[in-house]
Order: sequence, then C-alpha cells, then structure tokens
Amino acid sequence: MTLVVAWTRTTQTGRELWMMSDSRLSGGKNWDYGPKIFGIGRSDGIIAFAGDTAWTYPLIAQISSYIESFVDLRDRALDLIDAYDLVIQMLNESLSFVSKPAHPSMKVPECSFIFAGYSARRKDFFVRRIVFHPTRLLFESRSARGIGGEIITHIGDKDPMSAMVRHIAERRKKSKTRGAKLDMQPAEAFYAVLSSKQFSEIGGAPQVAKVYQNMSQRHLGVYWPQDVENHEQNIYLRGRRLKKFDVLDHPWVYEPSSARLFWHDFSPDTRRENSLVQPELVEGRLVAI
Repeated sequence: MTLVVAWTRTTQTGRELWMMSDSRLSGGKNWDYGPKIFGIGRSDGIIAFAGDTAWTYPLIAQISSYIESFVDLRDRALDLIDAYDLVIQMLNESLSFVSKPAHPSMKVPECSFIFAGYSARRKDFFVRRIVFHPTRLLFESRSARGIGGEIITHIGDKDPMSAMVRHIAERRKKSKTRGAKLDMQPAEAFYAVLSSKQFSEIGGAPQVAKVYQNMSQRHLGVYWPQDVENHEQNIYLRGRRLKKFDVLDHPWVYEPSSARLFWHDFSPDTRRENSLVQPELVEGRLVAI
C-alpha cells in the first residue's frame, strides 16, 4: 500500500515544499517499483496517491491529461487553486461513468490524494488532501495542519502513518526550543518508519519531489538501499533503479538516513570512469548541503 507525507520547509534562501512516498504496490504481491508522485501537467504542482490503484492510476492520468489539454490550465493562466477546484469537479464527474460493478462496493473509490504546489495568487504554498466521503459519495478537500510555522499533511495505511506521526511528535516534544522549526523532521520520521521494516504495507526506495517558490518542481534521485555500504548503493528515481548511464538533469541526490542532498557527478566522463574501476573505489558523493 502506501505512505505519503508533504510539508513546507523554510531555509536560508526561502521556502520549499517537500513530498515523499514509498514505492510499494500490492494486491496479491509486493511490487516495489510503483511511481506514486506525479506532475500534474504544469510546473507549479504535484500530486501523490494512496489506495486502490484500479482507481488512483486512471484518475491521476485523467488529471494530468485534463490540465495538459487546456492552455489556461497548462500555462498557469489560471492559478493553482483554481486548477485544484476544477480537478475536484472532474474527479466527482468521473464517478458518473462507473457502470456494471461486479459488487456494489466496487463503485466506492478506496483512495486518497495529496495535491500540493505553489499559488502565485496567494504567494504561498498550497497543500490539500483529497478524500472520498463515504456518506456524501463525493471527493472532498481537506486542509493541511500547521506545525512549527509550516504546514504538513499525510495519507496512507493507518499503522505506518500513525508511527510516522508519533515519531514527529516525540521528536518535537524532546526539542528544547519552543515552536521549533519543522525542517526535515517529517523526512527523518518517514525514513525511520520505512527502514524499520515493521510494516509490510510499505517498501521499496523512497520517492522525493520538491516544489519551489519560483513555481518549478524537481524529482530527486535517492541513494538506496541504506543497509549496504555506500559504494554498493544505487540511485533510484520515482521507484526505479537508475542504470549505469542514466543521467539526471540536475546533480542533487537525496540521502535518506541523513535527510540531506549530495552533489553527484553525472557527467559522461565520470560515468565512463566509474564503469571501469572496481566497485569499492566508486563513491560519487562529493559535497553535502
């Protein structure tokens, strides 16, 4: 199943939005290869899901198709908040096209989403959960909560989600600073829960995406797994292990155990050199921020 968390973070240069998920798909098997964080067809927003993939993948595909198909939505003439309202309408409209379910329960979506990005009109980040109300039979919006001057929300399976929330609460309780910044505490809690291997509902490499105040987004590679030496780790992007000559369009790779970004040299010359040396000599981590 799934664990997803999204939150805002204040740095020395401004604010940014982070989103993380695991990579496990289930349904008679565990498949640690599933992308769960997606763009929405414009640069200022991203979306992630939890729940039944028979619902989530078609609906996310429809969201991105809808936004990409209309110039006002695609080119951000309409603010992200207006796009969000239209997405909610579209999701509810989609329910009227369900027919001939094998069982009545199959007409009820078992899924939720996090829709997040930067609103130019508000000049602030916009983070919402989308949940299905079982009585009103509609997709509805839920606001994120505020912690330490930031906003945070999460979706997923109950047990790992509860463990992550407890981890954040305990960490903040131990802090001696009143109203301490949220910073990377959600990332640390997410990693602690995922790496504990206590929850079969989640697994695979973490997926990490960011949205910036300039209304751009970036999906980050992740060093994984964490229970091997550095030189034995691979880089995963959105659940998939990069091959030897896969090159990202930016140099930053996320290291989950330290919740930090490292500069990774993806230049062709370095990739060729690394492919010729012994594995124990390949490091690839030069500068941390």
